[in-house]
Amino acid sequence: MDERRARIFDDLRGVLDGELEFEPSARASYAFGASLYEVEPLGVVAPRTEHDVVAVVRYAAEHRLPLHARGAATDSGGGALGPGLVIDFSRHLRKVVHDAGDHVVVEPGITPDALNAHLAPLGRRVEPVPVNAAVGTVGGMIAVDAAGERSPRFGSMADQVERLRVVFAQGETADVGFSPWPSSDDDATTLADSIVRKLHNIRRMALRRPAPPSAALPRNRAGYALSRACTDDGIDLARLICGSEGTLALVLQAALRTVPLPGAQGVALLPFGRIADAADAARRCLEAGLAPSACDLYDWRLLSLARDVDPALHSWIPEAARSALVVEFEADSADEVAGALRRLAGRLARDGRFVGEPATATRRADCERLVGLRRLAEPLLMKAGAAARPISAMDDVAVPPEQLGPVIARFQEVMKRLGIMWTLSAGAADGRIRLRPFLDPADPGDRSRIEPLAAELYEIVLEAGGTVSASSGCGLARTQFLPRQYGDLVQTFRDIKDAFDPAGLLNPGKVIGDDPHQMSRDLKRFPAAAPAAAADSVLLAAAGSGTHRVVPAEGRAEAPTPGPEVILPVLRWPEPGAVGIASACHGCGACRGLEPAMRMCPSYRAHRREEATPRSQANLLRQVASGAADPKLWGSEESRQLASLCIHCKLCKTECPAEIDVSGLMLEAKAAYVELHGLPPGDWVFSRLEMWARLASRFPILSNFLLSRRSARWVIERLLGVSRHRVLPPVRRTPFTRRAARMGLTKARPHEPGPRAAYFVDVYANYYDHELAEAVVDVLRRAEVNVFVPPRQRSSGMAPLIVGDVDYARDLAVSNLRVLGNAVRDGYTIVCSEPTAALMIRHEYVKLTGDLDAELVAQNTMDLGQYLRGLDARGQLPTPSDPLHARVGYHQPCHLRALGVGTPGLELIRKIPELDVEFIDRGCSGMGGTYGLARGQFRTSLRAGRQLVRRLRDDDIEIGSTECGACRIQMEQGQTKRTLHPIKLLSLAYGLNPSLRRHFKDPKPRHVMF
Repeated sequence: MDERRARIFDDLRGVLDGELEFEPSARASYAFGASLYEVEPLGVVAPRTEHDVVAVVRYAAEHRLPLHARGAATDSGGGALGPGLVIDFSRHLRKVVHDAGDHVVVEPGITPDALNAHLAPLGRRVEPVPVNAAVGTVGGMIAVDAAGERSPRFGSMADQVERLRVVFAQGETADVGFSPWPSSDDDATTLADSIVRKLHNIRRMALRRPAPPSAALPRNRAGYALSRACTDDGIDLARLICGSEGTLALVLQAALRTVPLPGAQGVALLPFGRIADAADAARRCLEAGLAPSACDLYDWRLLSLARDVDPALHSWIPEAARSALVVEFEADSADEVAGALRRLAGRLARDGRFVGEPATATRRADCERLVGLRRLAEPLLMKAGAAARPISAMDDVAVPPEQLGPVIARFQEVMKRLGIMWTLSAGAADGRIRLRPFLDPADPGDRSRIEPLAAELYEIVLEAGGTVSASSGCGLARTQFLPRQYGDLVQTFRDIKDAFDPAGLLNPGKVIGDDPHQMSRDLKRFPAAAPAAAADSVLLAAAGSGTHRVVPAEGRAEAPTPGPEVILPVLRWPEPGAVGIASACHGCGACRGLEPAMRMCPSYRAHRREEATPRSQANLLRQVASGAADPKLWGSEESRQLASLCIHCKLCKTECPAEIDVSGLMLEAKAAYVELHGLPPGDWVFSRLEMWARLASRFPILSNFLLSRRSARWVIERLLGVSRHRVLPPVRRTPFTRRAARMGLTKARPHEPGPRAAYFVDVYANYYDHELAEAVVDVLRRAEVNVFVPPRQRSSGMAPLIVGDVDYARDLAVSNLRVLGNAVRDGYTIVCSEPTAALMIRHEYVKLTGDLDAELVAQNTMDLGQYLRGLDARGQLPTPSDPLHARVGYHQPCHLRALGVGTPGLELIRKIPELDVEFIDRGCSGMGGTYGLARGQFRTSLRAGRQLVRRLRDDDIEIGSTECGACRIQMEQGQTKRTLHPIKLLSLAYGLNPSLRRHFKDPKPRHVMF
């Protein structure tokens, strides 16, 4: 932290309740968003209260510091980026302050989806909601005057705002809404009154200037909406602030109108052979006065992606469709909706342009799926894997709806002439066009094409009477084009800015800007060459590399180019290498989502810090490799702290739209620290989990006694870092592998009949839960499986891997591969009762080592439930016959989800007679393997898993069930209910464990595990 930042930090920390973040890694996390741009801020403030915001604004005014309000930074124009102090409203200011009747008062950091989830039980909602409603914030929607799929019916955000509570650049707060024009005798008693008086004069002058054609557009978010905010009687300051991108005032609270949930809705998907036909159909739909609530157009690329990912869409979208129009109607009754759908089909079917039968849906879930087609399809564009990606800098234009077809045709001509691949969707009812050309932002040639291409496309739009920004704001991408759109009226915008913010401290450079080439400034930096070129990159992919190696680089330039050392990753990465994979992050913010059905990202959900998001963690590598961040950050304590926020749930790879393995990237960051500084003592303790379990099993009575004593746990916490509050399972006297040897299970018998399964036990079942291991063996034998427990197997190695102790993890992997490889060659399938072990063997061993057995073993390893489900599908698994009278809450472990095999354990126990099973799909348990054991992370892990634990505590759930041992520890923390592996329940249904049947539902002591 430099002297200036240190001074600001010291000045503010005594007056704010919120957090201050001025360290390089924190600033790097806030330097980018979903746009093409990257600007390192001076520092970051995360206010907890309105008082915090006002204090920061007053401090900034006194010291003339720029301020940039930030929600989720998901806009395409870079409107939340800047070199001043960033105020993060999304971390704490996200409450519903008041809801009553037809309005709701909220803080700006709440997401639209969270708000609508709150309103749904009241039969209300806020509309329109944008495509990023799961992660974007209400404050961000107000800042850009966002629109959404249902804007044809509900307008934009400005149409829903009743009043705003704001703080002006001078630090004065006000509740603003409609204010009458002052008379000449009125005195300005407040800053708001003074601003209204100035705006009155500005309006008089603006009326003398010619209005551009875009003034009549239904969607126009370029510049300040003075004409729409004003009447002859006065001005609505709240409406003027909407769409001002945080340049006029900062929103503290918003009073929003709500609308009733529809009584009925219906959607028609109309397939066409050409985009021009779909655009013309939208025009005729509007001319017929059908008044749809949504009317969106999609090109063939988005349609084909949607068909590929959602089987339900196969019957709705014909393969011959090169474009489609999705039209929705809402009404109070189903008859009204059905009538509107009939009139639509009758109107458009006459000319025979359909290339398939139009599809209709009236069930709410189906309607939402079709209306939300863009939410489904657009993220899939990021999974292409090629260097070229859909660029979003030109995706927010609007034209008069009748000009939609001709303008799209001209766009097609431009893209064809330039040889650029593209994709397009449109809000056809209000003329919004979202064109996204595919360009490589790391290629200097493609970067140089962005501004000329935008200028040519915008010229087409403006000639048609359109606007360069419909609903995403101007930001850094579009501000330079406002003079071309508005001419002399730009001076009116400057006057408005001066009336609110004469010092120009609120988000400077947005809406008002003097740089004619601002669009090309501050673009994200990428490594100059492919990651395999040692002379030009900081991080290189070294396939099969055993350890980090520090290599001198000859002739390296001074900063901001990368520093004088090259760090070779320890994992084996496919092309384009670690940095190339990290650079594929679009910054879309999907990892900030809070939907219960999604797991990414448990750490962010617990911390609500931008640094905890996978996009921040992935971009750390790109920033270091490109020189956008100090290369000294790599391998530092600061980067280790950032990497430690990742709990390695491994779900980024499957749930991230760009499929980025952020967990692997953070393993590289941790390993880099270990290489330079050694393994910290606390991490060493957790990496030797198997050693501690083996030691405890030699003295089980003493070990279990100590763990039951509060004073002993306090000492263990101080010495080893294990939280004294964590309830741990009792250790068993003898490892199960030793008992298996006495049972004759450790000798392979490939000559015997039946399917062959080699059981990989791992630490939890081996040392803590013999009942689980015995159930596995008993059920497999019941299915006449030839069971083999390989001797000399060790832990899977996940514990050392996730703390960056890669060398030890590799040693464990090689040791296990020697044992498991022989079993596979004997025809055995490796079966794991612990999903973490299956994930480690299948995915991580091949990254850790180039051993020839790694691929062989990975291809022949399965989760236990997956294996049993396969037996069941072939008719080799007996049907469970003994009924179990219980209500079970099942949790799917993150590592099982990351394996991509579904929920086989859930499917199997649902076949048990009279067993009532609920799938509690409420996110991660928060345990994260050894993460939740640590003293400093115990409470964080509980926050991450609170939704699951809350449901388990409900009276109607009698026991829990999950495959993961760590999840079981979390699920039984502070609970009197037991949690069982699905295989135990299956064994009970086979009548195999009578002792467990007698007490499997009995309450247990709250602070004890059995």
